[in-house]
Amino acid sequence: MQTTPTPIPTETPPPPPKRSTRRKFLRGLLRTGAVLGAGALYSTQIEPFWLQCHELDIAIAKLPKSLDGFRIAHLTDLHAGDCVPIGYLSRAIDHVNAMNPDCVVVTGDLITHDPAAIDPVVQVLAKLRSPVYVTFGNHDYDPVTACPGPITVLADEMEQKLSAIGSVVLRNRSIALNRAGARLWLVGLEDLYTTRFLPDAAFFGVPRDEAKICLSHNPDGTKYLLPHEPDLILSGHTHGGQVRVPFYGAIYLSTSDRRYQQGLFQLSSGQMYVSRGVGFLARVRFDCRPEIPVYRLRCST
Repeated sequence: MQTTPTPIPTETPPPPPKRSTRRKFLRGLLRTGAVLGAGALYSTQIEPFWLQCHELDIAIAKLPKSLDGFRIAHLTDLHAGDCVPIGYLSRAIDHVNAMNPDCVVVTGDLITHDPAAIDPVVQVLAKLRSPVYVTFGNHDYDPVTACPGPITVLADEMEQKLSAIGSVVLRNRSIALNRAGARLWLVGLEDLYTTRFLPDAAFFGVPRDEAKICLSHNPDGTKYLLPHEPDLILSGHTHGGQVRVPFYGAIYLSTSDRRYQQGLFQLSSGQMYVSRGVGFLARVRFDCRPEIPVYRLRCST
């Protein structure tokens, strides 16, 4: 009897390796380019002008009860000039007026070394309907460099023109805001990078047992201010870094102390808020919107 031979099993040959076709490669390249292009468009054309206007409560132990609820709008780092359009700054001022604060403080870098920007930025600030108090930053001094030393030609001209529109310029001096017989002190410093940063002069005559808010452009100067026990320090200068990476923070900071990048900080004496500011130097922001904070002061006792 003849039997049919059992076939010898053979291995199924593996499928040929998948190879990326030119068409698939080009589609992937186009998708990547689209994502990068959208990111570049957003970070240079949208976020730099996407203002965040917000309010937050700040508790101050020595605040008189008659000043509970007093609201302060904080402008900083306007950088008026070729980089930051005056039209955008004018819209920022409209936002401030709409929030109707009791006063407005401006903590420096109104311009970026450009004397031609002084008149336009003063005209924009003249639109503010609340009392305005101004201190200067490093870009408001020397017409050439961001490390100005004692050269104050631009700051002097701005002080004169700001005073002419009714703004109060605080350069190493203080002023008391009065309400119902109670006082809140504003203390303004010249910029830390100059040889004119003089906390002892700025706080001279300010009672230690009364509430005081310090306006100082650069948060690196905080360690020199703490001996004077300010209840709140308002700063800018960092721009929040302008470009921030999740879980890391700012890629680049213009300060030596990376702790104070943006937002509210508890200090050994009082608190500090570092605003991301309104303007910019390079026209790029990512995960770091410009901001106008309004502080609602509250009695903590």
